[in-house]
Amino acid sequence: MDPREQALVVQYLQKFNQTARQKQIGSGATMLEYGAGSSTFFYSHYVHRYVSIEHNMDYCRILERMAASQPKRSIIISYMKSDSSGFIETNRSKQNVPLSNAKPSIQIYCIIPTNAMLSSRLRHAQGHSTYSMYQNYVDFVSTYLHDQLFDFVLVDGRARPQVAYVVLKHLNGLHAKVFVHDWNERKGYHVIVDEFYNIVSQQIESIQGGGGGLVVLERKSDVIGTAKIAEIQWKKSKEPSWWL
Repeated sequence: MDPREQALVVQYLQKFNQTARQKQIGSGATMLEYGAGSSTFFYSHYVHRYVSIEHNMDYCRILERMAASQPKRSIIISYMKSDSSGFIETNRSKQNVPLSNAKPSIQIYCIIPTNAMLSSRLRHAQGHSTYSMYQNYVDFVSTYLHDQLFDFVLVDGRARPQVAYVVLKHLNGLHAKVFVHDWNERKGYHVIVDEFYNIVSQQIESIQGGGGGLVVLERKSDVIGTAKIAEIQWKKSKEPSWWL
């Protein structure tokens, strides 16, 4: 991520924390991330609780090593398998976790793909990320974390437009912010501002390869995101051919 993009995210996190301290409300911001990485360990310094969702199992092993390099931080990495009844945790890596029921400051969920999803990814490796390729990853927040709300969401993984839709009902109010990365070259992402969000800020100039660019979004006041992803009533555009 371009340093200017990173600075824009931090600006919003710091402003939230300053306002919360002044009004003496809450214990700090909560943030959801789709697409874990170095950003997980960086932005989590600015929030009370950070939840990240990752689809790549090989990269999750790298995340374990990254976590181990920061032994004083409270981190749980959970490997989640899905079936017809929901999600179950199959393995867990944890460090510096309180003995009480207190939640860790960083929780990473690694979503194990089904065989059908892996096959779909192989068949369409060069195209858009569709919902069918990443269904349990996209749906994880609304299935396993269905009662949780977040002040901020960073969308920086796979199936970003679909993820941006799914997180709508997990935003903590109209002014919760959604950051979407790599906006410049990926025109398919722009459907989400036609249908679901308004752009409130952006950092379009970027030195990052592949285009870069970051937009800051707030949901449209008349959009709540309760419909299932295959049952959306599109208002201003047709359902993209790659959506499902």
